[in-house]
Amino acid sequence: MHDSITGLILAGGASRRFGADKARAAVEGRTMIARVFEAVSAVTEEVLVSVREGGEDYGLPGVRVVEDAVPGAGPLAGLEAGLRACRTPWLLVVACDMPFLTPDALEAIIRRRTPGLDAVVAQTPDGRLQPLCACYATRILPVVEARLRSGRRSMRGLLERLGAVRVAPLPEAPLRNVNRPGDLGGNVV
Repeated sequence: MHDSITGLILAGGASRRFGADKARAAVEGRTMIARVFEAVSAVTEEVLVSVREGGEDYGLPGVRVVEDAVPGAGPLAGLEAGLRACRTPWLLVVACDMPFLTPDALEAIIRRRTPGLDAVVAQTPDGRLQPLCACYATRILPVVEARLRSGRRSMRGLLERLGAVRVAPLPEAPLRNVNRPGDLGGNVV
C-alpha cells in the first residue's frame, strides 16, 4: 500500500451506452464499482469516488465522494474534482467500468512514477493508451482547470499537453472496460 498516492474511481458518467448505472452492474456476484474499489484500495490508503452532482458513495466503506464542478464535462471534470480533493502528490485514476483490474496491474503503473513526471498511463499490448487507468501528479491541476475552462475536455488531449508522460505496458485483460451489457459476455451474474 502506498501513502504517497490517492485513488480516484470515476463514477460520474451517464452510462448511456450501457442503459443503466454500470457502476451497479454485477460481475461475478459483485458490482463493477465494488470490484474496482477492491483493487484500488489494495494499493492506496485513501479512495475518492468522483460522481455527478448529488451522487452517492455506492456503499463503499471509507470513501470520500467528490462531485464534478463542471457538469457534463466527462472524465476530465472527474479528474479535476479528484485533483482538488487529493492530499498526496499523486492520484491513481481508474474508471468504474474496469471490473477486471487487479492490484498487480495497478502496482505496475504506480511503480513507474518518478519525480518530474506528469503522468504514468496504462497501455494495452496493441499500443492503445488508457488515460482512465493512470497516475497523475497533482501539480497538473492548473492544466486540467485551463482545459476545462476552454472547453477542451479530451483525456487524450490532456496527455498530449502534459510534459512528461510514461507508459506502463499491461496485459489486455485487466484493462478491459465495459461500455455495453454485451461487453460482459458470460461474466454477468
